[in-house]
Amino acid sequence: MELTEVSILGLGAEGSIAFRALMGKPCRVRILARGQRAQRLKAEGIWINGVHYDLHVAEPGAEPPPRLLIVAVKGYQLEDALDDAAIETGPDTVVMSLMNGLTSEEVLARRIGADHLIYCMSRLNARKCGSHVEFQPVGDICIGERDGSVTDRIQEIHDLLDGVVSCRISREILLDIWRKYMFNAAFNTEESILRCRHRWFQQLPETGAALECIMEEIVRLANACGVDLSEADIRALDGYFDPYPGDGLCSMAQDLQAGRPTEIDMLIGEALELGRSRGVELPVCRFVYHLVKAMEQANACGLETW
Repeated sequence: MELTEVSILGLGAEGSIAFRALMGKPCRVRILARGQRAQRLKAEGIWINGVHYDLHVAEPGAEPPPRLLIVAVKGYQLEDALDDAAIETGPDTVVMSLMNGLTSEEVLARRIGADHLIYCMSRLNARKCGSHVEFQPVGDICIGERDGSVTDRIQEIHDLLDGVVSCRISREILLDIWRKYMFNAAFNTEESILRCRHRWFQQLPETGAALECIMEEIVRLANACGVDLSEADIRALDGYFDPYPGDGLCSMAQDLQAGRPTEIDMLIGEALELGRSRGVELPVCRFVYHLVKAMEQANACGLETW
């Protein structure tokens, strides 16, 4: 399968990194947008690590279906984006979600059909402010088929993405998604609540101890869901922050800092829903969920912090 046309739905930090990964590759990339947002993207383009890129912008469904559709919207935007994803998907389109959480692939599959979906897990470090994006060459994008097979489409998408951003093929992508979820659920919430930067996790042992309180609950939840997550997966994250810039800031903290909604319902809310359905108590997750929701509400009301 030749991947000549690629569409990106959602040009936040992760979507922008996917765009950068595709630059210089044998494909044409279109950014999906409508109305004023489309006009702004056409006029401004995007800056990535100080380099300006013009954007080819199109309304969903306005051009022939792409061979690859990358969905990179925020969790709270997914329901509103389903119609756009559906109209952009043709009979041979492969759909890949770069979203956080556990359920975006299932939500997309219900709307556009499971056969279109490959599974993806990204570990990228980026910050977006307006039309400017900064990212470090650490982390990777991990892709795979649900059943762990290495198909032609997986190999070819890997070859297309791999380069400026490292891409690897996983034979256990569902477990990899849970591993990322465990880390994100702990790290994004803790860094946001502490209003700190990555250097705290590089220098202060207590931050790691707090992360483990959340991750241990996610391991119990995963096991109740039949997923073989374990203490070894927690230990594998020791030293995780070492290669990252100390002044880095997670996406949830960036959203709170800018007064935007967060993905707390995807990162922790999904765990609480699964916990209720499986009879698994998650008191630490419930506690941090309400703290972040309170921070969102304070932003909405204009309440000051110290």
